[in-house]
Amino acid sequence: MGKIISGLDMFHIAEVIRDDATGVEYGTPEAIPGAVSIKVDPKTESETVYADNSAYAVLNSIGDIDVEMEATDLPLDIQQKLFGHTVENGVQFASIHDETMELALGFRAKVSTGGFRYYWLLKGKPELLPIEGKTEEGKPAPQTAKLKLKFMPLQYNGRWKAQAEDGTEFTQGNKWFNQVVYEGAVLNQTGA
Repeated sequence: MGKIISGLDMFHIAEVIRDDATGVEYGTPEAIPGAVSIKVDPKTESETVYADNSAYAVLNSIGDIDVEMEATDLPLDIQQKLFGHTVENGVQFASIHDETMELALGFRAKVSTGGFRYYWLLKGKPELLPIEGKTEEGKPAPQTAKLKLKFMPLQYNGRWKAQAEDGTEFTQGNKWFNQVVYEGAVLNQTGA
């Protein structure tokens, strides 16, 4: 019987401090409680090359990587970090001068055979957060925060996603959210 992925938890974000040909550096991951849903939609372009009177090869390239995440809430302190909002006397202000943070996004999902599958999306930018609300009609009407993000490959190594699954080869799930995993050696570093 095959594996079934179910559930979602452990949203984490980390700032992309530097990404260039010499390396990548991230800030410390921070948890966002209340993971509700996630959708990762990489756009690819394919071109078939014909030779010897038939399809000879298919060339693929990756384009935008659209992500939609939903959490029970996106606390104001997280919004301030993501969008560069300013705070004056306890009031948060959004401005046309705000600088949106580049970030990595981590999360995990349950695997039916036991354990979890872990993910890091390595570099993206969030779109501004829409405000939605609905009146209560005799019963509570929960409202969630829905955030859209655009991800891209790292300049450092061209990778855009890291994933691993609990099992005999991967046994370091307890370290997954300590730092952004952009190469395997990260899990072997001290403090990871």
